[in-house]
Amino acid sequence: ISNRISLMTRWFFLFLLALILVLSFRFSTFSSAPINTVACDSFSIESDLSGIWDLNRIDNFSGFKPYLIKTGLENYSFLINAIMPFLLSNSQLLIIDTCDEEMSLSYNYFRKWHQYTIPLLGNEKINSNLEDQEGTAVYDQDLLAMKINAKNIDFNQDLYLDGGELIREIEFQDSSSGKIKFIYRRND
Repeated sequence: ISNRISLMTRWFFLFLLALILVLSFRFSTFSSAPINTVACDSFSIESDLSGIWDLNRIDNFSGFKPYLIKTGLENYSFLINAIMPFLLSNSQLLIIDTCDEEMSLSYNYFRKWHQYTIPLLGNEKINSNLEDQEGTAVYDQDLLAMKINAKNIDFNQDLYLDGGELIREIEFQDSSSGKIKFIYRRND
């Protein structure tokens, strides 16, 4: 009986350790969305992209190589490429809210939120909550194509639906490492 109790105690502590690790990761990466969603009183452009999306997986995270080089983090690229997709998956939210003729696109990297306000009619400038970013966007019913000019590096970002999943593709200018795909599923 004492061996059984000892074995049960070990399993209980392993379970407790795993639970504490998962909960501490969730609490350390959680940050409420910085946007206020308001129900529109007037006519709004319909978009299948609208909603709250959870990051499911990332394909080709090594495509961030040009960004890591520009920011001086290329020495850590192996570590970043191995760990970041795991940490971001199931902890990143993407929120798309459409009101009148404007779309709000917000997503988080851990506790830091990136938010863009995008006019839906025409190829117009977008506004960003990040001071060093500006750009333009073109909206079609099935695709949002953005060109972002950042302080360190310029990139293209496309959002579209593919088989019920939302795909956010990022490609850095003059990159030979290919597009990074963030694949989201709808948060129901």
